Amino acid sequence: MSVSGTGVRFSGLASGIDVDSIISQMIRLEQFPVQRLQAQQAQLSARQTIYGQFKSTLNGLNSAASSLNIASSFQPNKVSSGDTTIATATVTDAAVPGNYGIDVLAIARADKMTSSAFASTSDALGLAGLFMVNGKSLDVAAGDSLTAIASKINGLNVGVSANVINGGTGQSYLVLGGGKTGARNAILLADVSGGVAQSLGLTTGSSTLRDLTGSVAKSAGFKNSTDTLGTLTGATSSGTLTLGSDAIAYNLSTDTLQSLADKINLTGNHTASLVTEKVDGVDVTRIQINSTSWPATYTDPGNLLGVLGVTKAGTANPVTTASDAQVEIDGVTINSASNTLTNVVGGMTLDLKKVGTTEIAVTRDNTAIKDKVKAFQKAYNDVIGYIRDNSQFNNETFQSGPLFGDSNAAQVESSLNTLLFSNVGTGSIKNLADIGFSLDDKGKIELDESKLDAAITNNLSDLKNLMMATGSSANSEISYVSSGNKSLGSGPSGFGVNITQAATKASVTALNAFNAPHAGGETLAFSGTLFGSSTINLTISAGTNLASLVSQINSDSRLKDLVTASDMGGSLRLESKRFGTSGNFAVTSNLAEGADNSGLGTTGGTAVAGLNVAGTINGEAATGNGQFLLGNTGNANTDGLQIRYTGTATGSIGSFVFNRGMSGLMSNRVSSFTDSVNGLLTTVDNSITDQVEDLQERINRLNSQIELREQTLRLRFAAMEEAISRANSQGAQLSSILNAR
Repeated sequence: MSVSGTGVRFSGLASGIDVDSIISQMIRLEQFPVQRLQAQQAQLSARQTIYGQFKSTLNGLNSAASSLNIASSFQPNKVSSGDTTIATATVTDAAVPGNYGIDVLAIARADKMTSSAFASTSDALGLAGLFMVNGKSLDVAAGDSLTAIASKINGLNVGVSANVINGGTGQSYLVLGGGKTGARNAILLADVSGGVAQSLGLTTGSSTLRDLTGSVAKSAGFKNSTDTLGTLTGATSSGTLTLGSDAIAYNLSTDTLQSLADKINLTGNHTASLVTEKVDGVDVTRIQINSTSWPATYTDPGNLLGVLGVTKAGTANPVTTASDAQVEIDGVTINSASNTLTNVVGGMTLDLKKVGTTEIAVTRDNTAIKDKVKAFQKAYNDVIGYIRDNSQFNNETFQSGPLFGDSNAAQVESSLNTLLFSNVGTGSIKNLADIGFSLDDKGKIELDESKLDAAITNNLSDLKNLMMATGSSANSEISYVSSGNKSLGSGPSGFGVNITQAATKASVTALNAFNAPHAGGETLAFSGTLFGSSTINLTISAGTNLASLVSQINSDSRLKDLVTASDMGGSLRLESKRFGTSGNFAVTSNLAEGADNSGLGTTGGTAVAGLNVAGTINGEAATGNGQFLLGNTGNANTDGLQIRYTGTATGSIGSFVFNRGMSGLMSNRVSSFTDSVNGLLTTVDNSITDQVEDLQERINRLNSQIELREQTLRLRFAAMEEAISRANSQGAQLSSILNAR
């Protein structure tokens, strides 16, 4: 006998009884209840797996139904080009079907130029000086070669690539290429000192105004308007620019764009201001100079205008010249810096390839609509097929599927079947039978594709109203926006809409009239909910009047999509472009209000807050956001239903008819089964989980009892063996004594 940490074990027992075998058999009998419980667990786990797969199949139906609850599903487009070598196109569902005549008159090109020929790419050129490349200075030393200059240009990272061509002795060239097409993206070169660009043969001795409209010339764009011109460009020279008879002294090391504009405005004969616009999504600031001296009567010995990109040096050896694309679309001429035109025609992206004439045809892709309806049919049939496959009974083996007689599966099938042919359409197509749906003897959908094709071709709007959620009102100021899974149909009488507060826009009006040109610079700070967490500062130049300030605000890329500026009886008025509280804003000046400035003052003028729309839908509470009114969560009928009210009247303003649509109804019904919190199958799954856990607790208790039983048996057998051993020992002693006599 031995005793270990795992219990009592026997070997060479005095009784000769195989105790381990006896105990094992006894314990095996004790484990029968555990095995029965484990078998129940396995059955429950298998059933849980079946329900999980069932839920996944239902989610597939939900997805297919939801895809038919989107307007774009009923307006897919396809596009073709009569000559793809001239132009191609891609379209979104927003494109209007039709044929578009395309006459490509010019293709957009990028700048490319070469230098004069030099002896080699590696010899020192003996040129020294400073010249500008797209607004950044390049310092050339006498020991630099063509290769070294190319490397320096590439290091500027200004959208110009530089390469060298080695054509042999005396045939080495520097080649510059612009990174973007379009006339406004021409490579800007300007000598500051040493005449290096001209000596390289890149530029001529003349220059022209780069961007002149009427009497207004614009500079290149700079990403930072507060740094000195020296910091922005790398050039640090000083000098005098003469416009007409007015001499304007400047110092690139100390002047900013704003201080230069102020100096020009002080002449009284010319005006300058800063404008901010977006280029490739980035805000850039330009100085624009309004002068009747353009283009002839100005002198610029230090080439300030070239440094700023107001002027462009002539190209000595052009390969291609930066130019815009020009195309006529149905007779309307369009100019573009790019050969890719986006949304010139709504929903279409046009790619120009070469000069010529072609036709772009946009047609409705009926096959795509049909495929989505057939996907819905397949998803429904997958659900019914899954129930059938797992509900079979084999008469020979008497084996049944896991869903045989399952009340939950029967409830799902019955509920979906009842819903399938409900009359939900508002037009000539009332239900799915009208587009070719029917049921076979197994409960699956059969489809008469000819009826579906006819509905798509001849009656798409009614098909759309059958399948997707729609809303309408006799009041044109009420429109449908969206709905949730818990939004219920209104019926033909509709939901009554009552408005207690119409949405309004926030506004700020100056405290003083702006009667005289601005005496000096001013900065306006725009902030508030409308501008998020940022503050936008707008710099106003000296000499600015009310009309030019209104124009400046309405053209500023940072402001024009958020506020509108106007002249209200001689005073500046600013109005948010957004309705409601999300459009609230404030604007303050760094100057006290006066007749020769914006009049907003340091307190921000007279502000009126924007208000959200407020009211009820069907008498149920709703929450306003701007012009949008959303039925509150928990509402009996309008939970998640959102409408837009664009009017100003209050009170009972009419009714709104909401149709759930078959796809919305089906999606909602399926969600009632699969919802992760309250869904029928979720409840069943949770119940099975509870049962499995309860069985496991019972198994654990039985195993503990069996383990204790085994330990008790072993201790008892150990005691028996010990008693037998002692008896045997005593018997041996008695025998020994008797034998000794």
